[in-house]
Amino acid sequence: MTLPAPGIIWNSLPTPALLIDGNDLVTEINPAAELFLNLSARALRGQPLLERLAISAPLEEVFARVRANRSALFVNDVDLTTGERAPVQCNLQAAPLGEDPQMILFLITPREISDRLGRASLVKSAARSAIGMAEMLA
Repeated sequence: MTLPAPGIIWNSLPTPALLIDGNDLVTEINPAAELFLNLSARALRGQPLLERLAISAPLEEVFARVRANRSALFVNDVDLTTGERAPVQCNLQAAPLGEDPQMILFLITPREISDRLGRASLVKSAARSAIGMAEMLA
């Protein structure tokens, strides 16, 4: 199996994703992030991330640790807003990207999505338990 072209993967990611350079400027934004942030890639590209988003976490510190340790960092239960709407609770992931020690892949996972996924697995688990009990009684 051959992997699809990188642009296809980037555009297909279901979660908001941004590429951040060494100056904490946005270099790329995927369609899911455009939709979630209600900002176009054109408007966000080249802009300081921390001036465009209000995030209740010390992102400068997060990015510095990712660059220094060359390892991913997760930040849970963060309020994020562009200032145009109410804050949304999210989980954030920052990871070094490729060979460039300054580039960071920044993923935003709105909690509403992860909460829904968690509830779906609980429903499946409950259904399996009910089926198992019914089989034992039969």
